[in-house]
Amino acid sequence: MNKFSFLACVLAAVPLLASCDKENGINGGDGSEASFETSIVIDGNDINMTVLPSDSSAVYVSGLIMEDDYAAMGGADGVVSYVEELVANGEAELRSGNYTGLYGDLFWQTKYYSYVAQIDGSVVVGTPVIEEQYIYRPYVEFASESVAIGPCAVSDNGLWVVGNAYNGDTRNSFIYDVRRDSLTIVEGVSLYDMTDDGAAYGTSGPYPVIYKDGQITEISSVGTFAESGFYGVTPDGSLAVGFTMSDGMKNSAIVYENGAVSEISAVGYKEGKINGAAAKGVGSNGNIVGYIQNEEPWLEIGCAWTGTSHEYSLFAEDLMVWNPDLLDGGGALEKRYGDLEIRISPNGRYYAGYLVVTEEGSWDQPQYVFVYDAQQDKMHELIDGNYAGWRPDAVSSTGLLFLSSTSVGQSSEPFVWDLNTGEVSALAEYASAEYGYAPEEHTIQGSVVAVSEDGKTIVGDYVESTYITYICFIPR
Repeated sequence: MNKFSFLACVLAAVPLLASCDKENGINGGDGSEASFETSIVIDGNDINMTVLPSDSSAVYVSGLIMEDDYAAMGGADGVVSYVEELVANGEAELRSGNYTGLYGDLFWQTKYYSYVAQIDGSVVVGTPVIEEQYIYRPYVEFASESVAIGPCAVSDNGLWVVGNAYNGDTRNSFIYDVRRDSLTIVEGVSLYDMTDDGAAYGTSGPYPVIYKDGQITEISSVGTFAESGFYGVTPDGSLAVGFTMSDGMKNSAIVYENGAVSEISAVGYKEGKINGAAAKGVGSNGNIVGYIQNEEPWLEIGCAWTGTSHEYSLFAEDLMVWNPDLLDGGGALEKRYGDLEIRISPNGRYYAGYLVVTEEGSWDQPQYVFVYDAQQDKMHELIDGNYAGWRPDAVSSTGLLFLSSTSVGQSSEPFVWDLNTGEVSALAEYASAEYGYAPEEHTIQGSVVAVSEDGKTIVGDYVESTYITYICFIPR
């Protein structure tokens, strides 16, 4: 978005209902400073703004500035020069007396700044009145009934959702623009993660791809085959991660940075041989999570790469003990951490996955969930028979693990494990107790699959009469 471009569109589209204007000879007052009261009514994504000046002869300019433009102009200090520039260029509607105007079809989930600035000639008098406004909705189902889509990720800033659209054997994906409430279908690719500025990363099948501004760019890399692609990206797009698959069906973990693809090394458990490695997610701090396929014994084990040098780590290796007496004397790990889908929090602090517990003389190995705190080097385990077989879906930067009460498919409702308290509860109950939150006419159901950096944008899906994808916005 170009600087002030959206603001210019809003000003051009808004019917300005002034009591008097420049045609009535208003070009400045006597320089005395008036006070202004504003009344704001927000209805959906419309804002009704009423201005009540203390002096009916005072000349002023009023309007809205979207948060991106407000930040670009330097905040409140930049409003004065911005208004004076509008007046000097003849682009401002000068007003006096009471005023009411409608600003319609604004961006959802977006902060605006309403302003009133008194004008004398072409100079702002005193300090403009600036107030924050927020266009908010608590819940949205954004997949039409004719499109079955499954979300994969939400951008760290909560403004984009990406996933895959299911239509027979056709490879299609979607991008949902939260601010504009618009859904775009992207044909020929599978997309798995997004940057804060709306670039999506994924695969075309043999190649990693980047989708941006309607264009698909294939990134060539060594040994491409099957699902070679990008499966995670940092919010600024400086680092993407994934894997390539050779024609021998062996995965190699890769990173994409500084315009180039390179492999990152991995070794097996207890220095055993591996049949491949894959990077599946990355945090904003650069921590990467994935898995190795260990040949001896044959296991998928969660792993990580940390720091700018992508230092390799089997982060739970010290907790895994090989017991030669388990599984009828054939040997097994008493505990094994990780699988094909290790989750990572947006800030890269928490890793979540399955914990497999091997029992003596039994091939029935119960699965539980774990969360590893990379910052404190601490493992949290939910070893409780009530939660055996539950699936870890997403983990927040604040230490919340979102769970499904099933290992496959959608659960009837999402649950949350709060690492700070150790409590497990239904997400609806947690949100009600923590935030007083209950979206009108909706229940929180299905499975949560992604969460934004601030933990306030939660993306999920469920099956009712059709496959539904939704977003819950927790109050900020």
